[in-house]
Amino acid sequence: MNLFQYRRYRQWVHHLIQESRHVIHMRGDLLKTEQIAELGRRSEALKDAWARRVPKGIEEAAEQLSEYILKINPPRRFAKVTEYVEIFAVALTVAMGFRTYFIQPFKIPTGSMQPTLYGIIVGAQYAPRWTDRFPLNLISLTLFGERYTEVKAKVSGQIGSQIGSDDENVVFYVNGIPHPMRKGMTLFCGPGDYVAKGQVLASGRVKMGDHIFVNKVRYNFSRPRRGDISVFSTDGIQYPNIRPNSFYIKRLVGLPGEKVGIKPPYLLVNGREITEPYSFARLLNEKDKGYNGYSTAREQAAIPVFLGIPGVSSILGEGEYLFFGDNTEHSYDGRYFGPVRKEYLVGPAFMVYWPFTRRWGIVR
Repeated sequence: MNLFQYRRYRQWVHHLIQESRHVIHMRGDLLKTEQIAELGRRSEALKDAWARRVPKGIEEAAEQLSEYILKINPPRRFAKVTEYVEIFAVALTVAMGFRTYFIQPFKIPTGSMQPTLYGIIVGAQYAPRWTDRFPLNLISLTLFGERYTEVKAKVSGQIGSQIGSDDENVVFYVNGIPHPMRKGMTLFCGPGDYVAKGQVLASGRVKMGDHIFVNKVRYNFSRPRRGDISVFSTDGIQYPNIRPNSFYIKRLVGLPGEKVGIKPPYLLVNGREITEPYSFARLLNEKDKGYNGYSTAREQAAIPVFLGIPGVSSILGEGEYLFFGDNTEHSYDGRYFGPVRKEYLVGPAFMVYWPFTRRWGIVR
């Protein structure tokens, strides 16, 4: 057997052995016991022939194995498509398992963690730029999570005097039909104005919130640390305006057994002003970047708050953790609803994976 024959036969033998294994893996539950045994016998015969390096013996054993593979696993219509679907299904299963047990992506919905992490931001923009035209607009959307948007009248008519509003949206009514638009957009009309169907009522620029990866494993093997930016479930929180079956992301400020309070702009732990690690020093010292330290919760009529008086502290129980937003002036957090039990912690955020802004990378 010369070198050329050796390489050709080796590839042929390797392919047939791999194919026989593939048949058993993919159709083993459908094959009869004697079919699996016969496939194994012919595979071993091919291996023995290859070990003897006799070309005629290799060819005979290879043909016998190939014929039997075709017999028990005949070619199917759209075989390649089916194979790709199977590969995709396996990859999807692995990804779902990884997401369930190890790393999970989350999207920042609000500005409670600004300027460390950003939620959805809407700003005024009078008209589209040349880069907002297709297909160039796909670049800014794909890389930076930005897009130009317009709200157009669905019908012709007069804008009613009644205006709806919540934390994020303003709602105009044209002939009774609601037209929600995000606060911060440029408005081109107002109550009492007549508008035609298709007329632009408002326009603006939307910046998507930061998308992060959360480590779901770490808290199973190590204790949560002060300064962690963590995700937790709201299922264990019984407090007004807290949505069940939701997830919040805040910074961990208080650990079990600690006495925690606020003396603006400082966080107090066991009577001591917290100025480290870096995340807390930044809150106090980088006002030019939008950090303002901590403030107490605003008192609400008939609704108790956990930390509403400067300098007054509360003690956390066993297994209880306290979380604040970095943007405490606009954060609904532990200052209001109190601590979160450990069983409701999902894990710490460790990376902003999209969009590709200055915040992309490791979360601190």
